Amino acid sequence: MTEKELLTKLKEFQGIKPNSDWANWLLNNILSQKKEQVSIKPRVTWASFSFLRHYQKVLIPSFFIFIFASTFVFAQNTLPGNPLYAVKTFTQNARIVLAPKDYKPVIRLQIAKSRLEDMAKVSDQEKEIALMSQNIKKDLATVPQELKAISKKQVALKVSQQVQQKTQEISNIVQQTNLENKDKDELEQTVQETQNQVLALIIQTTEEINQCPSFLQTNLNNLQQYFTDNINFLASWPADDITKIKVYIADISNDMKAGNCLEAMEKMESINQIIKIHSLDVQVENLAPTPESNSGSGGSTPESSD
Repeated sequence: MTEKELLTKLKEFQGIKPNSDWANWLLNNILSQKKEQVSIKPRVTWASFSFLRHYQKVLIPSFFIFIFASTFVFAQNTLPGNPLYAVKTFTQNARIVLAPKDYKPVIRLQIAKSRLEDMAKVSDQEKEIALMSQNIKKDLATVPQELKAISKKQVALKVSQQVQQKTQEISNIVQQTNLENKDKDELEQTVQETQNQVLALIIQTTEEINQCPSFLQTNLNNLQQYFTDNINFLASWPADDITKIKVYIADISNDMKAGNCLEAMEKMESINQIIKIHSLDVQVENLAPTPESNSGSGGSTPESSD
């Protein structure tokens, strides 16, 4: 097709008239699209670009943890009568529960002292401080029993001395509280009774420590005599128990050379426990009503060889 023919065809297209219905539809369609483009604008929100939206699962629990922790912190500065004082009491009780067993008496008296100091700062909470006084009396009465439960003598002596000092400090604070005279006298009496019991424990433990070398030597002599008298009986023991006793005896020898008498005594007690277990086994066997039951089968403990 030549250029002349192409121009001729284009001129023919100019003469074509569109259908009026189609032309109206096309015009309305174009106008409606233009209207939507003008009225609908992009909506930009701050949250769409905020990093908080991506970390909300972490931030929300963290917020509550912060509030919870803050409550505990603020509660430590409260006094009896404040709603948050119950939180303070809870944390103090938790400290006692979580304290190491041997040092629980010291922690218990530290908290008792702190509560007495709080009681001394208020004057209009008679009912609450009277209840606190009763709880402190219970804590004081518990301390001597906790001291007796400490197995290591040196630790028991050290803790007892610390407790004795704390009870003296508590005694000084009792008179500063606003308790009624009757409650104050009862609390002071409980403090005195605790001091007396702790002092007796200190004296007793000190004597045991001082007498340890001679006491240990006596036990070693009894142990040697026991092995000599019951050599046939020992042949029936499990090999593990024999090995344990040999290890304990070697450790005792080393402890004595190093001057660790109390540690040696603890190992001696472990040996005695093994012997008592086997002695009980023999006693159970001898309970059977047989004619040979009185013939004797050995197995006396070292203590009975004196």
